[in-house]
This record gives sequence, C-alpha cells and structure tokens, in this order.
Amino acid sequence: MSSLRHVETLVLILLLFLTNLYTEAKPIRKRTISEVQLMHNVREHKQVGDRQDWLQGKLKDIIVASVKPQQGQSGNFKTLFPI
Repeated sequence: MSSLRHVETLVLILLLFLTNLYTEAKPIRKRTISEVQLMHNVREHKQVGDRQDWLQGKLKDIIVASVKPQQGQSGNFKTLFPI
C-alpha cells in the first residue's frame, strides 16, 4: 500500500514537471521588432537612471565628507565653493 502511494506521488510530480516544462517553453506569440526595440529602450533607460542615481549618491558622499572639518582643526575651513 505504501509503495503504491510513493509511485502515485512520483507520477504526479513528473506530470506536473513535464506540464510546466512544455507550457513555459512556448510563447503565446512572437514579439514584433518594434516591441523588442521598445523593451530594449526601456531597459537601457532604466539602467541609465540607476547609474545616475548611484553616481549622485557617491558625489553627495564625497562633497559632504570633504566639507566636514578634519579632526584637530578649528571650525575655520575653506568651503568648496566660496561666495
């Protein structure tokens, strides 16, 4: 009885795996060239935005760190952009 149950479970898992394999492998329809180009442009635009955000964060850290007075110095220091 127990052996039959294991076989049923194995067959069910195998059936689910094969069903999943074949349904995900076939797209509903092929994308047109314009759709592919649009997806590429959107991804590239997102990557450029992410790079700019990262760079702005790094520059902000550098500017803030360079404006703070060094240890052992008084509060008198030159600013980066004198008025």
